[in-house]
Amino acid sequence: MSVKAISSLWIAVLLFTALPAQAKVKADMSGAAVQQTSKLDFLRHPDDAKYYTESWTTILQSDQGHILYINFMYTNIGVTSGRAAVSVNLTMPGGSQAKNYGWEYDQDEYQEDFESGTIKIGPHSLTLQGKTARYRIEAPDMRINITLNGWTNGAKFHDGKICIDDACDEWVVSFFHVPRGDFEGEMSVGGQRARLKGQGYLDHMVNNQLSSKWSTHWWTTRYFAPDHTVAFWAFKTRPDRGGEKVTRLLIADRERILTLTDNGGLKTDTPVKDPAPKGHSYDTVYNLDVKRSGLTLVGTFVGKGLHDRDGVLERLPWAQRTIAQAVAGNPIIYRQRGEATLTLTLEGQPPIPLTGAALMEAIVN
Repeated sequence: MSVKAISSLWIAVLLFTALPAQAKVKADMSGAAVQQTSKLDFLRHPDDAKYYTESWTTILQSDQGHILYINFMYTNIGVTSGRAAVSVNLTMPGGSQAKNYGWEYDQDEYQEDFESGTIKIGPHSLTLQGKTARYRIEAPDMRINITLNGWTNGAKFHDGKICIDDACDEWVVSFFHVPRGDFEGEMSVGGQRARLKGQGYLDHMVNNQLSSKWSTHWWTTRYFAPDHTVAFWAFKTRPDRGGEKVTRLLIADRERILTLTDNGGLKTDTPVKDPAPKGHSYDTVYNLDVKRSGLTLVGTFVGKGLHDRDGVLERLPWAQRTIAQAVAGNPIIYRQRGEATLTLTLEGQPPIPLTGAALMEAIVN
Protein backbone atom coordinates (compact mmCIF):
# COMPACT_ATOMS: atom_id res chain seq x y z
CA MET A 1 0.00 0.00 0.00
CA SER A 2 1.43 3.42 -0.94
CA VAL A 3 1.92 6.44 1.30
CA LYS A 4 -1.21 7.99 -0.25
CA ALA A 5 -3.20 5.21 1.40
CA ILE A 6 -2.55 6.71 4.83
CA SER A 7 -3.85 10.15 3.79
CA SER A 8 -7.13 9.88 5.68
CA LEU A 9 -5.25 8.95 8.87
CA TRP A 10 -2.96 11.97 8.67
CA ILE A 11 -5.91 14.30 7.98
CA ALA A 12 -7.66 13.07 11.11
CA VAL A 13 -4.52 13.24 13.27
CA LEU A 14 -3.89 16.86 12.30
CA LEU A 15 -7.39 18.22 13.05
CA PHE A 16 -7.84 20.11 16.29
CA THR A 17 -10.62 21.70 18.29
CA ALA A 18 -11.09 25.03 20.11
CA LEU A 19 -8.33 25.91 22.57
CA PRO A 20 -8.81 26.31 26.33
CA ALA A 21 -7.35 29.04 28.50
CA GLN A 22 -3.59 29.34 29.02
CA ALA A 23 -2.09 26.67 31.29
CA LYS A 24 1.33 25.84 32.68
CA VAL A 25 2.94 22.69 31.35
CA LYS A 26 4.32 20.52 34.15
CA ALA A 27 5.90 17.10 34.56
CA ASP A 28 4.47 14.46 36.86
CA MET A 29 7.28 14.13 39.43
CA SER A 30 6.24 10.75 40.87
CA GLY A 31 9.05 8.53 42.15
CA ALA A 32 12.74 8.68 41.28
CA ALA A 33 13.86 11.09 38.55
CA VAL A 34 15.33 8.28 36.40
CA GLN A 35 13.36 5.04 36.30
CA GLN A 36 13.84 1.91 34.21
CA THR A 37 11.13 1.24 31.66
CA SER A 38 9.15 -1.99 31.89
CA LYS A 39 7.41 -4.31 29.46
CA LEU A 40 4.09 -2.67 30.40
CA ASP A 41 5.60 0.71 29.49
CA PHE A 42 6.51 -0.65 26.05
CA LEU A 43 3.10 -2.16 25.25
CA ARG A 44 0.04 -0.09 24.36
CA HIS A 45 -1.72 2.10 26.95
CA PRO A 46 -5.42 1.81 25.95
CA ASP A 47 -7.42 5.00 26.39
CA ASP A 48 -10.93 6.06 25.41
CA ALA A 49 -10.01 9.67 24.62
CA LYS A 50 -11.17 10.74 21.17
CA TYR A 51 -7.71 11.92 20.16
CA TYR A 52 -5.63 9.25 21.91
CA THR A 53 -2.57 8.33 19.84
CA GLU A 54 0.41 6.10 20.59
CA SER A 55 3.61 5.88 18.55
CA TRP A 56 6.90 3.98 18.69
CA THR A 57 9.70 5.74 16.80
CA THR A 58 13.05 4.26 15.82
CA ILE A 59 15.97 6.12 14.24
CA LEU A 60 18.75 4.08 12.60
CA GLN A 61 21.98 5.45 11.12
CA SER A 62 24.04 2.86 9.27
CA ASP A 63 27.80 2.86 8.95
CA GLN A 64 27.27 3.02 5.17
CA GLY A 65 25.22 6.24 5.47
CA HIS A 66 21.58 5.08 5.44
CA ILE A 67 19.15 7.01 7.66
CA LEU A 68 15.86 5.33 8.61
CA TYR A 69 12.95 6.66 10.64
CA ILE A 70 10.59 3.76 11.44
CA ASN A 71 7.26 4.52 13.11
CA PHE A 72 4.54 2.22 14.47
CA MET A 73 1.30 4.01 15.38
CA TYR A 74 -2.12 3.28 16.91
CA THR A 75 -4.81 5.94 17.23
CA ASN A 76 -8.49 6.43 18.03
CA ILE A 77 -8.56 9.15 15.37
CA GLY A 78 -10.10 8.36 12.01
CA VAL A 79 -12.80 9.34 9.58
CA THR A 80 -15.13 6.61 10.87
CA SER A 81 -12.95 4.72 13.35
CA GLY A 82 -9.43 4.58 14.71
CA ARG A 83 -6.51 3.24 12.70
CA ALA A 84 -3.06 1.68 12.98
CA ALA A 85 -0.16 2.37 10.67
CA VAL A 86 3.52 1.73 9.98
CA SER A 87 5.77 4.14 8.10
CA VAL A 88 9.42 4.22 7.04
CA ASN A 89 11.37 7.26 5.84
CA LEU A 90 14.56 6.10 4.13
CA THR A 91 17.49 8.24 3.02
CA MET A 92 20.10 6.37 1.02
CA PRO A 93 23.84 7.05 1.49
CA GLY A 94 24.63 10.42 -0.01
CA GLY A 95 20.97 10.97 -0.82
CA SER A 96 19.56 14.48 -0.75
CA GLN A 97 15.93 13.48 -0.18
CA ALA A 98 14.32 10.61 1.69
CA LYS A 99 11.70 8.32 0.21
CA ASN A 100 8.53 7.77 2.24
CA TYR A 101 6.81 4.40 2.67
CA GLY A 102 3.59 3.79 4.59
CA TRP A 103 0.92 1.16 5.26
CA GLU A 104 -2.41 1.69 7.03
CA TYR A 105 -4.62 -0.87 8.80
CA ASP A 106 -7.79 -1.20 10.85
CA GLN A 107 -7.41 -1.07 14.62
CA ASP A 108 -8.12 -4.78 14.96
CA GLU A 109 -4.97 -5.49 12.92
CA TYR A 110 -2.94 -4.21 15.85
CA GLN A 111 -1.96 -7.10 18.12
CA GLU A 112 0.43 -7.49 21.03
CA ASP A 113 1.86 -10.31 23.07
CA PHE A 114 3.01 -9.70 26.64
CA GLU A 115 5.21 -12.78 26.97
CA SER A 116 7.31 -12.01 23.90
CA GLY A 117 7.06 -8.20 24.22
CA THR A 118 5.81 -7.90 20.65
CA ILE A 119 3.55 -5.38 18.95
CA LYS A 120 2.30 -6.26 15.50
CA ILE A 121 0.47 -4.15 12.91
CA GLY A 122 -0.60 -6.16 9.89
CA PRO A 123 2.46 -8.19 8.81
CA HIS A 124 4.92 -5.79 10.50
CA SER A 125 6.27 -6.32 14.00
CA LEU A 126 8.44 -4.74 16.69
CA THR A 127 9.65 -6.84 19.64
CA LEU A 128 11.44 -5.56 22.74
CA GLN A 129 13.03 -8.09 25.08
CA GLY A 130 15.20 -6.47 27.73
CA LYS A 131 17.61 -4.21 25.88
CA THR A 132 17.10 -5.87 22.48
CA ALA A 133 14.61 -4.68 19.84
CA ARG A 134 13.78 -6.64 16.69
CA TYR A 135 12.07 -5.21 13.61
CA ARG A 136 10.30 -6.90 10.74
CA ILE A 137 8.79 -4.87 7.89
CA GLU A 138 7.05 -7.09 5.33
CA ALA A 139 5.70 -5.20 2.29
CA PRO A 140 5.91 -5.69 -1.47
CA ASP A 141 8.08 -2.58 -1.86
CA MET A 142 10.18 -2.95 1.30
CA ARG A 143 11.45 -5.67 3.62
CA ILE A 144 13.44 -5.04 6.80
CA ASN A 145 14.80 -7.57 9.29
CA ILE A 146 16.96 -5.80 11.87
CA THR A 147 18.07 -6.36 15.48
CA LEU A 148 18.99 -3.41 17.71
CA ASN A 149 21.06 -4.29 20.81
CA GLY A 150 20.82 -1.57 23.45
CA TRP A 151 23.75 -0.35 25.52
CA THR A 152 21.68 0.37 28.63
CA ASN A 153 18.21 -0.37 29.94
CA GLY A 154 15.35 1.87 28.86
CA ALA A 155 14.58 4.97 30.92
CA LYS A 156 11.76 7.38 31.75
CA PHE A 157 11.75 10.70 33.60
CA HIS A 158 9.75 9.95 36.78
CA ASP A 159 6.66 8.19 35.34
CA GLY A 160 7.18 9.76 31.91
CA LYS A 161 4.10 12.02 31.98
CA ILE A 162 3.84 15.71 31.12
CA CYS A 163 0.57 17.51 31.92
CA ILE A 164 -0.46 20.01 29.27
CA ASP A 165 -3.22 21.66 31.31
CA ASP A 166 -3.57 22.48 35.01
CA ALA A 167 -5.94 19.59 35.73
CA CYS A 168 -3.82 17.13 33.69
CA ASP A 169 -6.84 16.24 31.58
CA GLU A 170 -4.50 16.59 28.59
CA TRP A 171 -1.14 14.86 28.73
CA VAL A 172 1.74 13.25 26.88
CA VAL A 173 3.90 10.37 28.14
CA SER A 174 7.43 9.65 26.94
CA PHE A 175 9.65 6.54 27.20
CA PHE A 176 13.25 6.05 25.99
CA HIS A 177 13.15 2.27 25.46
CA VAL A 178 16.54 1.97 23.72
CA PRO A 179 18.46 5.20 24.37
CA ARG A 180 21.31 3.87 22.22
CA GLY A 181 22.24 0.60 20.64
CA ASP A 182 24.09 -1.13 17.82
CA PHE A 183 22.01 -2.68 15.05
CA GLU A 184 22.59 -5.21 12.30
CA GLY A 185 20.33 -6.79 9.70
CA GLU A 186 19.04 -6.77 6.15
CA MET A 187 16.91 -4.43 4.06
CA SER A 188 15.42 -4.98 0.62
CA VAL A 189 14.06 -2.03 -1.37
CA GLY A 190 13.02 -2.22 -5.01
CA GLY A 191 14.57 -5.64 -5.35
CA GLN A 192 17.96 -4.43 -4.09
CA ARG A 193 19.19 -6.11 -0.92
CA ALA A 194 21.65 -4.57 1.52
CA ARG A 195 23.29 -5.77 4.71
CA LEU A 196 23.24 -2.94 7.28
CA LYS A 197 24.87 -2.21 10.62
CA GLY A 198 25.21 0.94 12.65
CA GLN A 199 23.71 2.90 15.55
CA GLY A 200 20.08 3.18 16.65
CA TYR A 201 17.54 4.50 19.11
CA LEU A 202 13.93 3.71 20.10
CA ASP A 203 11.46 5.94 21.93
CA HIS A 204 7.71 5.83 22.52
CA MET A 205 5.09 8.51 23.10
CA VAL A 206 1.46 8.38 24.23
CA ASN A 207 -0.91 11.37 24.18
CA ASN A 208 -4.62 11.86 24.66
CA GLN A 209 -4.87 15.14 22.75
CA LEU A 210 -3.60 16.32 19.38
CA SER A 211 -0.24 18.04 19.65
CA SER A 212 -1.36 20.64 17.11
CA LYS A 213 -3.89 21.79 19.69
CA TRP A 214 -1.21 22.93 22.14
CA SER A 215 2.12 23.20 20.28
CA THR A 216 3.53 25.06 17.25
CA HIS A 217 7.10 23.73 17.02
CA TRP A 218 8.98 20.54 17.89
CA TRP A 219 12.74 19.97 17.83
CA THR A 220 14.57 16.67 18.26
CA THR A 221 18.17 15.50 18.01
CA ARG A 222 19.84 12.11 18.31
CA TYR A 223 23.63 12.20 18.48
CA PHE A 224 25.65 8.99 18.48
CA ALA A 225 29.24 9.53 19.70
CA PRO A 226 31.56 6.52 19.96
CA ASP A 227 30.99 6.12 23.72
CA HIS A 228 28.20 8.62 24.50
CA THR A 229 24.68 9.50 23.43
CA VAL A 230 22.74 12.75 23.54
CA ALA A 231 19.05 12.55 22.68
CA PHE A 232 16.35 15.13 23.26
CA TRP A 233 12.99 16.36 22.10
CA ALA A 234 11.38 19.71 22.82
CA PHE A 235 8.20 21.54 21.96
CA LYS A 236 6.94 25.11 22.12
CA THR A 237 3.39 25.66 23.32
CA ARG A 238 0.96 27.79 21.35
CA PRO A 239 0.83 31.51 22.29
CA ASP A 240 -2.48 31.12 24.12
CA ARG A 241 -0.85 28.28 26.11
CA GLY A 242 2.00 30.54 27.23
CA GLY A 243 4.49 30.03 24.40
CA GLU A 244 6.93 28.17 26.69
CA LYS A 245 9.57 25.71 25.54
CA VAL A 246 9.58 22.27 27.18
CA THR A 247 12.61 19.98 26.76
CA ARG A 248 13.27 16.38 27.76
CA LEU A 249 16.92 15.42 27.41
CA LEU A 250 18.91 12.23 27.95
CA ILE A 251 22.69 11.78 28.18
CA ALA A 252 24.19 8.30 28.45
CA ASP A 253 27.42 6.41 28.10
CA ARG A 254 27.87 2.72 27.32
CA GLU A 255 27.09 1.67 30.89
CA ARG A 256 24.42 3.98 32.31
CA ILE A 257 22.11 6.95 31.96
CA LEU A 258 24.14 9.95 33.08
CA THR A 259 21.14 12.27 33.28
CA LEU A 260 17.51 12.45 32.17
CA THR A 261 15.99 15.85 32.73
CA ASP A 262 13.49 18.50 31.67
CA ASN A 263 16.09 21.22 32.37
CA GLY A 264 17.71 20.94 28.98
CA GLY A 265 18.67 24.57 28.41
CA LEU A 266 17.80 24.42 24.69
CA LYS A 267 17.95 27.55 22.53
CA THR A 268 17.27 27.36 18.80
CA ASP A 269 18.61 29.82 16.25
CA THR A 270 19.53 30.64 12.64
CA PRO A 271 16.22 29.93 10.89
CA VAL A 272 16.21 29.09 7.19
CA LYS A 273 13.22 29.77 4.95
CA ASP A 274 11.78 26.80 3.12
CA PRO A 275 11.73 27.88 -0.55
CA ALA A 276 8.46 26.03 -1.20
CA PRO A 277 5.50 28.42 -1.70
CA LYS A 278 3.79 27.34 1.53
CA GLY A 279 6.89 26.32 3.43
CA HIS A 280 7.95 27.52 6.88
CA SER A 281 11.11 28.84 8.45
CA TYR A 282 12.91 26.15 10.46
CA ASP A 283 15.82 26.45 12.89
CA THR A 284 19.23 25.08 11.90
CA VAL A 285 21.20 25.69 15.11
CA TYR A 286 20.37 24.05 18.46
CA ASN A 287 22.37 25.30 21.48
CA LEU A 288 22.53 23.27 24.70
CA ASP A 289 23.57 24.47 28.15
CA VAL A 290 22.87 21.68 30.62
CA LYS A 291 23.94 21.95 34.24
CA ARG A 292 23.04 19.08 36.57
CA SER A 293 24.56 17.79 39.77
CA GLY A 294 27.98 16.43 38.82
CA LEU A 295 27.47 17.01 35.09
CA THR A 296 27.52 19.80 32.51
CA LEU A 297 27.00 19.66 28.75
CA VAL A 298 27.48 22.73 26.60
CA GLY A 299 27.69 23.16 22.87
CA THR A 300 25.91 23.35 19.58
CA PHE A 301 24.30 21.26 16.86
CA VAL A 302 24.48 22.90 13.43
CA GLY A 303 22.37 21.68 10.54
CA LYS A 304 24.28 20.87 7.37
CA GLY A 305 21.36 20.49 4.99
CA LEU A 306 18.03 18.71 4.71
CA HIS A 307 17.84 15.06 3.80
CA ASP A 308 14.08 14.71 4.39
CA ARG A 309 11.47 17.43 3.89
CA ASP A 310 8.16 15.74 4.70
CA GLY A 311 5.20 17.98 3.88
CA VAL A 312 2.51 15.74 5.35
CA LEU A 313 -0.47 17.44 3.72
CA GLU A 314 1.27 18.05 0.42
CA ARG A 315 0.93 14.36 -0.45
CA LEU A 316 -2.87 14.56 -0.25
CA PRO A 317 -5.21 15.14 -3.19
CA TRP A 318 -6.11 18.82 -3.69
CA ALA A 319 -9.61 18.66 -2.17
CA GLN A 320 -8.49 16.79 0.96
CA ARG A 321 -5.45 19.04 1.32
CA THR A 322 -7.54 22.21 1.14
CA ILE A 323 -9.96 20.99 3.82
CA ALA A 324 -7.16 19.82 6.13
CA GLN A 325 -5.14 23.04 5.80
CA ALA A 326 -8.19 25.11 6.64
CA VAL A 327 -8.31 23.59 10.13
CA ALA A 328 -4.84 22.15 10.78
CA GLY A 329 -2.46 24.57 9.13
CA ASN A 330 0.45 23.18 7.17
CA PRO A 331 2.69 20.89 9.29
CA ILE A 332 6.06 20.11 7.72
CA ILE A 333 8.83 17.89 9.10
CA TYR A 334 12.38 19.08 8.35
CA ARG A 335 15.08 16.47 8.98
CA GLN A 336 18.69 17.61 8.75
CA ARG A 337 22.10 16.06 8.87
CA GLY A 338 23.88 17.99 11.60
CA GLU A 339 27.28 18.50 13.14
CA ALA A 340 27.81 18.36 16.91
CA THR A 341 30.39 20.43 18.80
CA LEU A 342 29.85 19.66 22.49
CA THR A 343 31.80 19.39 25.73
CA LEU A 344 30.67 16.97 28.43
CA THR A 345 32.15 17.39 31.90
CA LEU A 346 31.59 14.87 34.69
CA GLU A 347 32.58 15.74 38.23
CA GLY A 348 36.16 14.79 38.99
CA GLN A 349 36.98 13.97 35.35
CA PRO A 350 38.59 15.94 32.52
CA PRO A 351 36.21 17.45 29.92
CA ILE A 352 35.12 15.09 27.13
CA PRO A 353 34.85 16.65 23.63
CA LEU A 354 31.92 15.29 21.63
CA THR A 355 32.03 16.05 17.93
CA GLY A 356 30.62 14.47 14.80
CA ALA A 357 27.46 13.79 12.83
CA ALA A 358 24.03 14.18 14.42
CA LEU A 359 20.44 13.76 13.24
CA MET A 360 18.33 16.91 13.76
CA GLU A 361 14.61 17.35 13.23
CA ALA A 362 12.26 20.36 13.29
CA ILE A 363 8.48 20.08 12.99
CA VAL A 364 6.69 23.34 12.22
CA ASN A 365 2.99 23.99 11.82
